[in-house]
Amino acid sequence: MGKAKIGFEVDEVDLAKAKAYVARHGTSLNKLVSALFASLGQEDVRRQPELDPLTSTLLAVSVGRLSIMEASRRLELPDAGYVFHLLAERKLPLPRLSDEFVKKQLAETRGALDDCLVEPEKTSAKRGEGRRPATA
Repeated sequence: MGKAKIGFEVDEVDLAKAKAYVARHGTSLNKLVSALFASLGQEDVRRQPELDPLTSTLLAVSVGRLSIMEASRRLELPDAGYVFHLLAERKLPLPRLSDEFVKKQLAETRGALDDCLVEPEKTSAKRGEGRRPATA
């Protein structure tokens, strides 16, 4: 970004204090004012209210920084289902599962389904064979 020149009026006493400050700290008025301008808005970030442990844990789950199982342990819940319930109750988005996790779950599910499949009985007769001819 480029730089811009500005002009403004300052009380003489305040200017004298600012000059003494920059002299003691080995800097300049330009750098002091630039640092002040750069810091504007930063206070808002630091002043955000502290979140209670429940909300902060749920937000961590929602953005994927904390597993559902770890959240249920930290919150001393009976199981992970309660974490889902609390997320829904507070209208927080459910976490997005990693592609690796989804692929692992898919492979395990396919394996379980394959184990459950029953081979169809093989019949010796093809379709239409073994039928009695129509009598007239």
